[in-house]
Amino acid sequence: MMKVKDIITILNKAFPEDIASKNDPVGLQLGSINNTVSKIMTTLDVRPEVVDEAVKNKVDLIISHHPLMFFPAKNLDFANPQNAMYAKLIANGITVYSIHTNSDKALHGSSEWQAHQLELHDIQPFCLDDDSISIGRKGKLPEPMTAYKFAYYVKQKMNIKMVRLITANNEKLINSVAFICGDGGKYWRQALIEGVDAFITSDIYYHVGHDIISSGLTVVDPGHYTEELFKYKIAEQLKTWLANADSSISIMVSKTNTNPFQDLF
Repeated sequence: MMKVKDIITILNKAFPEDIASKNDPVGLQLGSINNTVSKIMTTLDVRPEVVDEAVKNKVDLIISHHPLMFFPAKNLDFANPQNAMYAKLIANGITVYSIHTNSDKALHGSSEWQAHQLELHDIQPFCLDDDSISIGRKGKLPEPMTAYKFAYYVKQKMNIKMVRLITANNEKLINSVAFICGDGGKYWRQALIEGVDAFITSDIYYHVGHDIISSGLTVVDPGHYTEELFKYKIAEQLKTWLANADSSISIMVSKTNTNPFQDLF
């Protein structure tokens, strides 16, 4: 039977931990690399309801995009819901492993998945990190379209309920696009430098939106939860890799919606 360390070895070939952005706490989050694995669950976030789902389904290993521990625990007081979640994981022998910016930066990771989801062509690296590896992608749309139509194009391709459009001109023609998965608002000026018509990223702040409009750039904010794509794509890849390894490990995708926001219309 395969162990956690065997799965990590497979994952690290595609998503090396050492390419993660500085101070990004990727890798083993909780548990032991020597635990055996018969069932894996993939998820965007590790939240209490996701852990309950894992326990119910007798999962041995959770693979998440967002790290379980962005910040170290100051104590293990189980009155704290986060600490209680850690305790439940430990009590049920569940290991957690996270692949975050090393998925965004990997050659065939989150950025590539999103580029293909948007049906971009002439895909190129966008925005180099400290190690000179790009954290996003840029490319051309299948056909030019107005900024207003482009926002709805992103909404349709990402299969989401709503997007936010930030532009000084709804009729501006959009052909070239750059994006960074998740919270990439601080990189909007790089989109200006690289001369693209529009930039896609989430969590744009109100006052930053004003600066963007003044600059003439068009930005579409589809929300952070679009990174849910990770849990489906990583599950697909794991099934392929483990089938080639003649493994009997089963893979499930979490059905829990961990989006903290409700889109009301």
